[in-house]
Amino acid sequence: MDREFRKGDTILGYYEVLDVIGRGDFGVVYKVKGVRGRYRGKILALKVASNPYSLEHLWKEAQTLILLNHPNIISLQSYLYKKDKGELYVLYEFMDVGDLKDYVLSKGGLSEEEALRVLWNITNGLAFLHSRGYIHSDVKPENVFGKRVLKSIVWKLGDFGLIKIRGTTSVLDVKGTLGYIAPEVFRGEIHRSSDIFSLGCLFYFLMFCRDPFHAKDRKEKMKRNREGKCDIPENLSPPVRELLRRLLDPDPRRRFRTAVELRDYLLKEGLV
Repeated sequence: MDREFRKGDTILGYYEVLDVIGRGDFGVVYKVKGVRGRYRGKILALKVASNPYSLEHLWKEAQTLILLNHPNIISLQSYLYKKDKGELYVLYEFMDVGDLKDYVLSKGGLSEEEALRVLWNITNGLAFLHSRGYIHSDVKPENVFGKRVLKSIVWKLGDFGLIKIRGTTSVLDVKGTLGYIAPEVFRGEIHRSSDIFSLGCLFYFLMFCRDPFHAKDRKEKMKRNREGKCDIPENLSPPVRELLRRLLDPDPRRRFRTAVELRDYLLKEGLV
């Protein structure tokens, strides 16, 4: 188990804990305020990992994010590994809206127009990753975070603990979240188009507050997700139905191969 700090604690002598904003497979995330040093007075997010499993993935995320700089990817500020304690501390920009899942559920689903705006933000971040040969491999609402900028919200892709480089993935590496996994991933394959399928599942969730393979029974949900068969609701506009159909095609060869292709399609079809 990762060690947990409480509200009012000071981490590393520099960051006062204001709140716990997330607990996941790869560590605990805190809202902190810098009390001294270069971040004094600033509100930031601090992720802490101390068990071997979360350390491995958080270290991978930190090493990746330090190389990435894009408006639709969460910005890593710095990181510190305390070898004597076996603890890794990673400091990020604070996303004041929180994660996309909570945002969508609080609104009871988004309109097509707002869902397309969110999709556009995520597509741009994912296109940046894909153009550099990366596969995110865990695109889902909980891994997208919002930040208020003037009167709008900018959505950014985060949580890179499962990120992969094209051509380096083995069957044993395949992970993801049920309801958002591309069918080929169950067969031990993963491509950049696998991220596109996950993005299609996310787009579906934006409008209907559930993934496309929702089922009461986990076994049935697994079967549906593995087959990649889902119904596209009739109450969507024709352009959005066609977009969703292409995003959720079970055959990776018929999907957009990369988020760059998807971005070009959204522009060409006037969907953004």
